Amino acid sequence: MTALNRPTTRRQLLLGAAGSALYATLPGVAAAAAQRSFAPDFADPVEALRAHVKLVGSLANERVISFYRLNIYADLNEGNFVPLYTMNNLLVDNWQAKADGSHQMLKYEAGYYTEIDSYEPIKTFKHPLTGKATQVQSFRLGPVPRGYNKDKYTVMAYNPDPLPLEVLADRVFLATQSIEASPDFADPTRTRYTNSFMTYSATLADMQNADLPSAPVHAQLQNKTEWLPWMGMGEHPGGTVVRGFGGKVPDFDALPPGVLTEFEKQTPQILDTENWKGFVSEASAPE
Repeated sequence: MTALNRPTTRRQLLLGAAGSALYATLPGVAAAAAQRSFAPDFADPVEALRAHVKLVGSLANERVISFYRLNIYADLNEGNFVPLYTMNNLLVDNWQAKADGSHQMLKYEAGYYTEIDSYEPIKTFKHPLTGKATQVQSFRLGPVPRGYNKDKYTVMAYNPDPLPLEVLADRVFLATQSIEASPDFADPTRTRYTNSFMTYSATLADMQNADLPSAPVHAQLQNKTEWLPWMGMGEHPGGTVVRGFGGKVPDFDALPPGVLTEFEKQTPQILDTENWKGFVSEASAPE
């Protein structure tokens, strides 16, 4: 496995004059000039970095658990999208703060499939072309390393490029985008396209709270991906469209009812990442 380290400037993180003007319109801000030190200054690369890390992970040395519901549709390049299934997606991120102000993270991820917009696990889904029952495959991925500092990212495989941090009313928003093309790991003669978009938001009060290293967030994502090999779509044009939502959870017991039990059955390694040895990128049929 070869990690692709892609540096990127953090210009996208700068709030700029427009964002500062927007923040200044918040009730009481103009009248509270003496308390400006408590207002976020995202034009400062260091503060922008800390805000980014606080949203997506943690400024402390700790584990951050996130859970997402991903509604997945087939895009056949004609007509409407076809609802396929929903994925329960569990992520375990180990964050570490460095003495130089940078941050590192190791990401572990697993997912299994349910009926569309349901928590009922499935073993097969209705093929969008043939109508036949097709077996689904749960997956594991990780550890995936990422490094964050005020000047660049060091990431594996693709770059969640940040757009400007923004303050809207009483919430802080961070959107990221990955629009890239790179050789396929399995077949370097093919090009793999990435189109992935995330949006995180947290309350302004939580972002201003210096005693809170990891902000509770609302998160949404949108992806356009190629057909997964196990879907049996061959060379048919199109791919899948993913719409997801979720956020951080305090521990595994905070997952929705039944979800922890299903991960224990399908991908128990995600619940014990301390004993997850070596890089894994695999899909497997549910039991």
